[in-house]
Amino acid sequence: MTTDIFTAILGGTLGFGSILPFIAPPMIQGTIIAPRESYEHPLRSRIISTLVKSPGIHFRELQRQLDAANGTLRHHLRVLTNEKSVTTVSVNGRTCYYAGAPAQVEILEGTGVTDEYRAASMLPVGLSGVQKSIVKKLSNSPEPASQAQLARDLGRSRASVHSAITVLRNRGILSEAGISLAPHINALHESKVDYPWLGIRQELA
Repeated sequence: MTTDIFTAILGGTLGFGSILPFIAPPMIQGTIIAPRESYEHPLRSRIISTLVKSPGIHFRELQRQLDAANGTLRHHLRVLTNEKSVTTVSVNGRTCYYAGAPAQVEILEGTGVTDEYRAASMLPVGLSGVQKSIVKKLSNSPEPASQAQLARDLGRSRASVHSAITVLRNRGILSEAGISLAPHINALHESKVDYPWLGIRQELA
């Protein structure tokens, strides 16, 4: 995946399909933009800043990073969501938060996906323990010869690995052929953005 600077038109208002095929003035790679008027309140500004740095985190993690009261944070998230400055997507039963729309996350550039819910499913958010261990393993090791070999490497049952691989393929996180990460996930090591979802940045550095 290239990490060329890309243009994202904000999103909640215009939708996922509003990414334009031209180059914008220079900006930090992976930057996600949200309307300025949405976060004039100091806490809202901090929410947006946190979600720019950590796209796809869930409520408790956002609350922990901001050290904000439960009710206060939920109120400001509702305001930002209503103003289309924050997008919430349910992934594996967990609500995940993004500044702008999921379409603007760097690793999805060039995938050709036009549906934001499909895009969200392609992000490594809300993974189960087995799913996460598979993605971490494939991020750091050659492609295993078989699912049975992967199960042995992970110390998991074949059934649990098979089930997890099926889910990951359906979500677009694994390639359809073989046992390998989809290109947009495999390119995480090239990213300039610190994605917190998997805890594999140290292995990919």
